[in-house]
Amino acid sequence: MKIPVRAALFALAAASLAASSTLAAAQTRLVVGQASRSATSWPEFIAENLGYFREEGLSIQSELVGNVALIAQQTVGGSLDIGHTTFEIVVQAVEAGAPVVLIGSTAIKYPYAMMSAKNVKTAADIKGRKVILPVPKNDIANFFQTWMDANGLKDSDVDRVYDGSSTNRYAALASGAVAAAAVNSPLNFTAEAAGFNKLIDFGSYVKGYGFVGVIARKDWLAKNRPAAEAYLRALSKATDWFYDPANRERAIEILMKETKQDRAVSEKTYDYYRELEPFSRGVTIPDPDFNNVLKAFQDNGVVKSKDAVKSRYVDLGFIK
Repeated sequence: MKIPVRAALFALAAASLAASSTLAAAQTRLVVGQASRSATSWPEFIAENLGYFREEGLSIQSELVGNVALIAQQTVGGSLDIGHTTFEIVVQAVEAGAPVVLIGSTAIKYPYAMMSAKNVKTAADIKGRKVILPVPKNDIANFFQTWMDANGLKDSDVDRVYDGSSTNRYAALASGAVAAAAVNSPLNFTAEAAGFNKLIDFGSYVKGYGFVGVIARKDWLAKNRPAAEAYLRALSKATDWFYDPANRERAIEILMKETKQDRAVSEKTYDYYRELEPFSRGVTIPDPDFNNVLKAFQDNGVVKSKDAVKSRYVDLGFIK
């Protein structure tokens, strides 16, 4: 018996819809917190755009939180399943009793720069001027303090203000409200294209000090181990893809799309990242990069125990 064409097409469409619904139902939805849409999130951009999350059965809802401290707070509070925040924030959170743990890392180097006004080219030029940093006593603020000390500047020589958003910090520099601003990529290259100077390249200035990690609550991980492992697998695959030079053009296109930066800035950002190699292969957390962070907090008294070990803050058992 012949089936009418219209009926056959309807049956095919219904089958396709059913298959799509089954696939959607099979996906696990994760709410993931990021500070901003910057190049630091490149592996996640890649995993989303190339379908690596989808291949792992994940549907990702990215939330822009504004700063890394809020990411930790919202992960603890349950509004985020997974958060991308700094190693430093995690150490402080755990010391304060937060039930979170680092399960991987995206960046183990600092692709940040202190960009300065056109008439500020040296440490001497910044004396008596105002600068803007992310938050008091965080990693970037501490690196800037170390740079000041090395260049003979006293605390009173520089007026410091703070804002957790790199976009806001760049806006303060561009408007002339400050003489220098700490910004991440690609905003450092946007600033450079606008004629601002690079006073400090934190990527080369800072050695062996871990940066961005992936965190989650311990109770959430106990119930969602397959999803956490799948998320890290997708990020790891995206990191390997980024480091393949054959993917340069597509990587630049993805960054342009996700950060709304032009091609020239995105190309410079890619070349800088390929030289710096900030992303952690296998999304793992090397001992030296974490232990140097831990030691800094032991030295300043935030971590009271001199015997505190990495396993108090890190669980790499979710990396396959």
